[in-house]
Amino acid sequence: MNRAFSTPAVVVSLKPSGENNSNVTLITEARGIVYATLYGGPKSKLRSLVSQWHSGIVYLYENPEHNQIKISDFDVKNYHITFGQNLFKFYAASLAAELALKTKCAGSAGNSEQCWKLLSGFLDGLELATEEQARTGLLRFLWRFLELLGIQPDTSICGSCGKSFFTQKFAPQEETYYNVLDNSFICSECAAESTGFPLKMQAVHYLSATSLLTPSESRKMQLDEDSYIQIRNFVFFLIENSIETKLYSIETGKGIL
Repeated sequence: MNRAFSTPAVVVSLKPSGENNSNVTLITEARGIVYATLYGGPKSKLRSLVSQWHSGIVYLYENPEHNQIKISDFDVKNYHITFGQNLFKFYAASLAAELALKTKCAGSAGNSEQCWKLLSGFLDGLELATEEQARTGLLRFLWRFLELLGIQPDTSICGSCGKSFFTQKFAPQEETYYNVLDNSFICSECAAESTGFPLKMQAVHYLSATSLLTPSESRKMQLDEDSYIQIRNFVFFLIENSIETKLYSIETGKGIL
């Protein structure tokens, strides 16, 4: 068995272990979540490379006898420096990583590669984004993660009458309602008063476009403030409801995210 292997990875957390070592949590392309040990004191060159949010190619050595994986080298490609300079970016990155960890990279070994691509793409884009771009980027990341989990609701038709939301019949400011029981959107004509989670049609169209367009195309989409707030509250609710647990990043990031 080849005990040494390498994989694209991002460092999401480090915790001291003993006097000079650290327990490192990595999200990797090849193996999903990996818990590894970093050996070396403060003056170690490797220690300076293995820092939170750094991403690149990590070189690992596995010791099955001791049930341990150690980091032997790390070729950093992206440092994500702005995460330590902008509070929103830090919390957005923390939320994305926490979601990947708590869902075990979207629930199955087969999803590890897709989870890695989605997460690493989001973090790299977050580094280059303005704060306004970062805010809408987080919404798109969470919406796409719901698709990876297999629980993204259909935004193209009314779940009750089957009418398409992409007709002139529905004005951008008209409200739809998300039905938790059916995991679907209901048009205002079919919904009882104040039933379900309200979203303007413009917000529903934004979510649809996020699913259909490439990331570079979706970044150009415009979103008004009301629709942004509706989508943010909705995706936060949907994520936490689907995984049946509160997310620490959302709880501690209130007023920031």
